[in-house]
Amino acid sequence: MSTIRTFHEGGEQDLLNDSLEYCPHCHTNLQGDAIPEEQQKSYNATHFTRKIGMTTVKADRILYWQCPDCDGKWSIK
Repeated sequence: MSTIRTFHEGGEQDLLNDSLEYCPHCHTNLQGDAIPEEQQKSYNATHFTRKIGMTTVKADRILYWQCPDCDGKWSIK
């Protein structure tokens, strides 16, 4: 993932995540669709991600990630 700097009038800047990453198994691009510009600051990102956060009924958090293309799984970091 990388960060994109955006500047506003008055010199303010936002650091937005572009969600660019690749599946560690099949190496497919997991960057999702672009987030509408007016909503990017709320998400702190320029793009959605395609990776799937997996959990269980008992867990109250993401336990691991899964690729939507190859179903490969990897740990959260």
